Amino acid sequence: MYINIIHDPPTDVLEIKKKYLRIIPYLLALVLCGILLALAQIFFGLAQGDLVENIALVLFVGPGLVFFYFAEKLHDHKQLTAKQEKEIEDFRQKDPLIAVYCAKVALLGRRLIKAEYDACKARIEDL
Repeated sequence: MYINIIHDPPTDVLEIKKKYLRIIPYLLALVLCGILLALAQIFFGLAQGDLVENIALVLFVGPGLVFFYFAEKLHDHKQLTAKQEKEIEDFRQKDPLIAVYCAKVALLGRRLIKAEYDACKARIEDL
């Protein structure tokens, strides 16, 4: 997730996180179906072995890759640790633009997320 602290903070952070959290269980269910199908082929030797193996592979690999994509996107929506919160306080004192951005986030009624922390940290490193 790209965050530009010069602009207003995104207002749909929680909606995006909820969307990712709704998609992930379905992907994991498809991966589990692929695993169960492969296990059924291994233990029971189903009649259409090649077809079953290919279907199991598709059910395992395809949704698995998409799962990791959304899991990585979800990683940017993590809440900050106590250490990161302290660093944000230091960043606020060093750069007034970061202080303004944090105030705008507070007005939205939410806390900073990891993507915003990374953007603030990158700005401080550029100074």
